[in-house]
Amino acid sequence: MMPGMVPAGGGGGGGQHLSAGVGAIRVGIGLLPPWLALLWTLVLVAVVVSHARHLLASGGERRLWHSSHVLIAVGMAVMFAPLSIGQVRIPALVWQLLFANAGGVVLVVLLGRTLDGLWTNLLWLTSAAEMLAMVYMWTGHTVAVVSWTLAGYFLAVSVFWLLGADRLVDGRAWPRLRGGVTERGERAGAVAGRVASGTLSCGVDVRVSLATMAVAMVQMLTAMTMVR
Repeated sequence: MMPGMVPAGGGGGGGQHLSAGVGAIRVGIGLLPPWLALLWTLVLVAVVVSHARHLLASGGERRLWHSSHVLIAVGMAVMFAPLSIGQVRIPALVWQLLFANAGGVVLVVLLGRTLDGLWTNLLWLTSAAEMLAMVYMWTGHTVAVVSWTLAGYFLAVSVFWLLGADRLVDGRAWPRLRGGVTERGERAGAVAGRVASGTLSCGVDVRVSLATMAVAMVQMLTAMTMVR
């Protein structure tokens, strides 16, 4: 067996192998009762549907916001798909590149808008963190301290959404910096208008779906770490 490869679950492959990322995920999911893996899959499919509905009904920045969560929820649903119903034959490297590029684009846009003096909603940071966590999980090479730190973070994020704390952050953004000094004063009126136009305020269904997805990440990180 080549380094970094693990046997495909279910046997009968006769030499078929999974990449380390997919293999570690499948082994981790193998620790869960089949009904729980199936339940998580169905719940995450519901999350996809919820955000897809908002995606179609929204425009501009909100459409991109919901698109990012559709992508994350699809990736999580594939992770949790029970061994008994097979798996989507997409190499882990494809998922890693997909989420790495998506997360990188979000961070670059945040930085670019900040440097250009445009106001960017801080809730985008949660999407970037989720995408980077997806890259980490799809590598299959988990480090206990990193995994437990991420699990703690996403547990806190789930509480953040359930309490509706996003309303304290949504519409807030970091201001333009010029020579390390924050521009204020005469720009306050323009800032207020741009912040309002950039709101990503969520309904209860969206908050619940985002909290659910955060808990799913805690479950996956825990399962993958426990097999190490």
